[in-house]
Amino acid sequence: MAGLYNRDYFKLTKDEEVEKEVVTKRNSKKLGKLEVYNSSMNFEYPKAVRHYKSLFPNNYMDFLDLYEYEEMNTLNKLYLEEINKNTATELSIKSLIVENKLYHVIGSILKGGQFYFGHHNLYIFPEFQLGSLYRADYLLVGLASGGYQFVFVEMEHPNKNITLADGNYGEAFRKGINQINDWKVWLDSNFSSLTDVFKKSTNKSLPEEFYKYDSSRFHFAVVAGRRKNFSERTYWLKRNEEKKTGIRIFHYDNLYDYSMDLITQKEHGYLSY
Repeated sequence: MAGLYNRDYFKLTKDEEVEKEVVTKRNSKKLGKLEVYNSSMNFEYPKAVRHYKSLFPNNYMDFLDLYEYEEMNTLNKLYLEEINKNTATELSIKSLIVENKLYHVIGSILKGGQFYFGHHNLYIFPEFQLGSLYRADYLLVGLASGGYQFVFVEMEHPNKNITLADGNYGEAFRKGINQINDWKVWLDSNFSSLTDVFKKSTNKSLPEEFYKYDSSRFHFAVVAGRRKNFSERTYWLKRNEEKKTGIRIFHYDNLYDYSMDLITQKEHGYLSY
């Protein structure tokens, strides 16, 4: 399964191993014969160690990156410049995200969609394969107090066939929704086959959520078009789609707005409310 970064976070350098032990020792204390570690101090670890300690080291989104305001603001502007091009396509946007590591833009869907998970840990899997027939552009795996939940994301064209003159969905949204319905049918019968896929991305024991299919933990999103494509009718369809099918509808301007919220909000690192 594809990772997000240029280095392999399954391995630490000797210096990083030393730093890991120093921080662990500093934040541990004895309770009788037991040694207890204060996990709330994980931010003290170096970046590589934070990845290494996570469930999926090469797919981990490090919330501390969001503190680098100038750098993140520059990345957000790159994204805005791309979607503003008349020549932009879903492929050019996905390429920009990969080449410049704009994964927080995709992760921001959790915040903007008011998903109540992902603020403990978030993992992003690009081009996530569902058997031999289907592939999601992104899978977001987020952790909260109630365990892990999953968001499958389909990206469609930003400029073509978005909505009709009367505000109804054009081909871009219809195609995305149909694709997600195919995924839902596949997951109902084949989720267990994904366990082995997840195992390849971790060296730790997987929680129960990765073995047992629970449809209430699964969510879906389509991203297409721009704000200017949405009319009152389109927004009604968007609300109705979420109510009827659970599919969230976004346009590409939403992702820019949510990404800016992430780097300017008071409590960095929280991708949900």
